[in-house]
Amino acid sequence: MSGRPLTLDFTLLKSASLPRRAFGRADLKALAAFALAAEGVSGAAQVTVDLTGHERIQALNRRFRGVDRTTDVISFRHDSGKGAPLEGDLAINVAQAEIQAASVRHSVRREVRLLLIHGILHLLGYTDYEPAPRRRMFKRQNRLLRRWESRAGR
Repeated sequence: MSGRPLTLDFTLLKSASLPRRAFGRADLKALAAFALAAEGVSGAAQVTVDLTGHERIQALNRRFRGVDRTTDVISFRHDSGKGAPLEGDLAINVAQAEIQAASVRHSVRREVRLLLIHGILHLLGYTDYEPAPRRRMFKRQNRLLRRWESRAGR
């Protein structure tokens, strides 16, 4: 975006009950930085991630989207104007991630990583409300996750 190296200010909140050491800040920050850089983001970026549960994410979904149901991830971009650094918040529903991980038979950790990438892509303007953009977004998120996992056997 600005031609400068990416500097990421990353905050991790845990409003859901999670096992100790689950979903470490360093791992999620590194993944967020990787995804942002892969998408061409440079300069300052600020991302806050809340690992939450069904009730909180349903309340967010109802309040900000008018949809009264739970979901897996919600993204909020703070648009400070043209040329401003990327700023946004993500809420990831860990309980929903557990359900989705079981249904596709991979780890919850992998599902949370996928949802983090998905949320970041939303911050960058990707949408998944119609079939063609949804296919593009899912193809990109899956490619980014595979690239991330292939680095040093993550």
